[in-house]
Amino acid sequence: MFIALFLLWIIFNGRITLEILLIGLVISAALTFFWSRVFGKGHLSLLPSPRKLWKSFTYALALIKEMILCNLQVMGLILRRAEVHPRLIYFRTKLQSDTTRTILANSITLTPGTITVSAEDNLFCVHALDASLAENLEDGPLAHRLHNMEET
Repeated sequence: MFIALFLLWIIFNGRITLEILLIGLVISAALTFFWSRVFGKGHLSLLPSPRKLWKSFTYALALIKEMILCNLQVMGLILRRAEVHPRLIYFRTKLQSDTTRTILANSITLTPGTITVSAEDNLFCVHALDASLAENLEDGPLAHRLHNMEET
């Protein structure tokens, strides 16, 4: 987390000076320490395990792929002037932690044509612009990757 915060600090500043680097180091370290104390992490780690980093990276790639595919589907609906069939879909997820359920809810909202209406415990309600966009929400690639991330 420390490294991610520090890199964001540098990117958002847009330039690198000694002052910016030192302030970024202090702020990133303080936020990492605060995060670990508030959210009950037993130890202060500056970097997650390589396995978690890899799984997070592959999840981000899968999310980008899903966003592109859904973009193409929505563009197809618009360009064909096809009749859309909006749906509210309810499903239960097998994800156990609040963090992974929140990531799934946000990922669904980020993909064009779908929005998470509610996510209470493991019950999700998703509005889909068309029924074709709602396929594989419950057991699709994103939910499957998040389930694998929980197991580590």
